Amino acid sequence: MNDSKYPLKIAIFTITRDRLEYTKRSFKSLKKNAGYPYDHYVIDNGSTDGTQEWLSKQKGLTVIQMFKENKGISKACNTALNRILKDDYDLIIKMDNDCEIISSDILKELVGIYSCIPPFYQKFMLSPRVEGLNHQPVRKMFMEIDQHKVGLTGIIGGIFQPVPADCYKLYKYDEKLPKAKGQDEHLNGWFGAMGGQVGYVEDLVVEHMDTTEGQKEKYPEYFERKKGEESYG
Repeated sequence: MNDSKYPLKIAIFTITRDRLEYTKRSFKSLKKNAGYPYDHYVIDNGSTDGTQEWLSKQKGLTVIQMFKENKGISKACNTALNRILKDDYDLIIKMDNDCEIISSDILKELVGIYSCIPPFYQKFMLSPRVEGLNHQPVRKMFMEIDQHKVGLTGIIGGIFQPVPADCYKLYKYDEKLPKAKGQDEHLNGWFGAMGGQVGYVEDLVVEHMDTTEGQKEKYPEYFERKKGEESYG
């Protein structure tokens, strides 16, 4: 799909695990505000709250795997990528199931930005600005791409990560990492070592639902379990 109307082919993948309310809200916001065609892939990491049953009934999703137990973020991401890379995508976006899309036509705008970057130039991993973070990453410098202000940082989180597909052909998540910690640092570190730049498109916005502290109040058992998985291994 490399024509003038749709210059880039996009795949989005999401790892779900419980918190079905957030998944429904996230997917609805993406469908409403994408403004551009995309294929949406899902891996479920052992949900027990009805998420798997809900996913099985959804049209427009490709459910790659429903694990009976949590396999960890790295394993789930690699499972998703093994499937996605069988097709000819240009941009692969990891979107968390607690990410709500706020800006209209967000994928259309991102395609405009990525289409302006010459293929011989350094690679970029550019997230929309994420509201609801406890701490915003420091912007080291600013630049303009396709009339969008871009703030370059040392790291972008996993809430919404657009990665050129040819990078994922070289990169795999480290499955020796804890089940729920270190994945973002690992990817960003590899990307930087390869000469890539990461940052935020300041006028495109997504939201981390309820903030981390708000989520902890709503789903204390989920976060207590996650805390244990961050020290796994």
